Amino acid sequence: MNSKAFSLNLNDLVALGKNALLVAGAAGLTYVVNNLAHLDLGAGGALLVPIVVVALDSAIKWMKDNTK
Repeated sequence: MNSKAFSLNLNDLVALGKNALLVAGAAGLTYVVNNLAHLDLGAGGALLVPIVVVALDSAIKWMKDNTK
């Protein structure tokens, strides 16, 4: 954040927005991961759970993209 004290410029607002989206995404993913174990998927669960885990891992890595 490169604005003067007690003021925000467009770059600051963009950085704050990205951080807010990252936090919201992390909260959503946490909710999904915590409730994944409680789903009754039957015999297909052994196949579906690893697919969901890989998708969630990919989403986490995508959200943590550190390019500037």
